[in-house]
Amino acid sequence: AEFCYDGPPEIRYATFKAHTYKNGTILNCECKKGFRRIRNGSPYILCTGNSSHVSWENKCQCMSNSPWYTEKQVTSKPEQEEERKSSEMQSQMQLLDQASLPGHCREPPPWEHEAMERKYHFVVGQTVQYQCIKGYRAQRRGRAESTCRVICGETRWTQPRLTCTNEHGLLSSPGKEEAESSTDTLPESEASCPSITTVSQKYTEAVTTTETFIFTTEYQIAVASCVFLLISILLLSVFTWQRKCLAQPQRKERKNL
Repeated sequence: AEFCYDGPPEIRYATFKAHTYKNGTILNCECKKGFRRIRNGSPYILCTGNSSHVSWENKCQCMSNSPWYTEKQVTSKPEQEEERKSSEMQSQMQLLDQASLPGHCREPPPWEHEAMERKYHFVVGQTVQYQCIKGYRAQRRGRAESTCRVICGETRWTQPRLTCTNEHGLLSSPGKEEAESSTDTLPESEASCPSITTVSQKYTEAVTTTETFIFTTEYQIAVASCVFLLISILLLSVFTWQRKCLAQPQRKERKNL
């Protein structure tokens, strides 16, 4: 799978989330402050499988940075295990209303001492949905989602059509979101890419212009050379004629003597 090098676009006063994850997606095993991954623990979990069944591979485990904390204590206590199972069941219940897509993984269950923010590495074809944060409401003009696509040979995220306003219906900075929306809009198809024909035409025009310029310059140099040559011949002829005229009186004087 080809990864999306950049993350989804940021929308002011909005967050994004993926309901399902494409095969090949990676989630970093991040631990909250004061904890770290266990020794030889996996640095990530991977959504992997085939078209009919996919699941998260590997397991994230965190342990305390305290010198008195050993890796043996990573094993959960019965109370913690029950709490974890309850949390996983709750997460699964929340996902029941989501459509089951072949080749996609569900939201991975939380792990003990997990960091507050999850860091995913998405692949091409991944779609994320946006929603406004608490205290703001959405003013939609289209689909409030973004999809990673290959456009003009590069991976890009489409721009979500979403503007979030406060509860009074006013923009925090009038006109700013409008400018950002128009500035950050990304092409959503290969139609926006310059065609090979257009590039070829521009190249041909450039070559023709260059050749014309070179031809004109050479022509001017040739004309200037011819003019210079004619002037030189004319001056040489005048100089020769003057010498002959001066030489004739001297010859006559010599004969008279």
